Amino acid sequence: MWPQEVYRGLRGRRSVQIALDLHDLDQAAAVATAVAAAGADLIEIGDPLIKQAGVAAIGHIKRLVPDMHVVAEMMSADWGLDQVVLAAGAGADAVLLIGPSTAASVSAAVEAGKRLGVPISLDVPQERISESWIRDMERCGVDGFAVTTNIDVGVASRHPLGAARLIRGWTRLPVAVSGGFGETDHSVITSLDWDILIIGRSVTEALDPKSAALRLTGALHDTEARRNEDHSP
Repeated sequence: MWPQEVYRGLRGRRSVQIALDLHDLDQAAAVATAVAAAGADLIEIGDPLIKQAGVAAIGHIKRLVPDMHVVAEMMSADWGLDQVVLAAGAGADAVLLIGPSTAASVSAAVEAGKRLGVPISLDVPQERISESWIRDMERCGVDGFAVTTNIDVGVASRHPLGAARLIRGWTRLPVAVSGGFGETDHSVITSLDWDILIIGRSVTEALDPKSAALRLTGALHDTEARRNEDHSP
């Protein structure tokens, strides 16, 4: 179990979440082991892996990296509660819920999460990026938000970082962001517009996932160290 207040405490912590958007469970297991050794904070079991291997993939990865928190990406329309129950039963520590269309569905998912000790992060669709919608979802009890827009889709507020910046201004919950980023995206690494950086292919498809993850975590640590030095008396 992962207490809600601990997940909510990721606000401002600048965590790295590696998304296993893979189709082969053995490959996913190897990547998970590598990035755990490289210091990643969270492992995401992506929807492609769950579709291919079933929710059993969640428990399989969790057993391999028991000291890491495993986030299950679950696609949902109006049955978020069932998705949360499935993910929690398989061993997920948290659920990233994609696509619930009603406040009732979100509320039911959140209630299941509270009962099972699984925090719920909610993907924010482009058409829902508004302060009123974020406030409504907060009232439903979600524990965080995620912006998963592809980085090639537009600019300004439609860019993932722009959307994350807006959302972080409307909530004190942690905001995750993805968009095809990697360790060479300096503007992303140094940005203060996210709390959880979701990284996928640049690590999972690297020839050496551990080295790729080490470069990423190293770049983040260097950025934080310089920022702390700049603010030291």
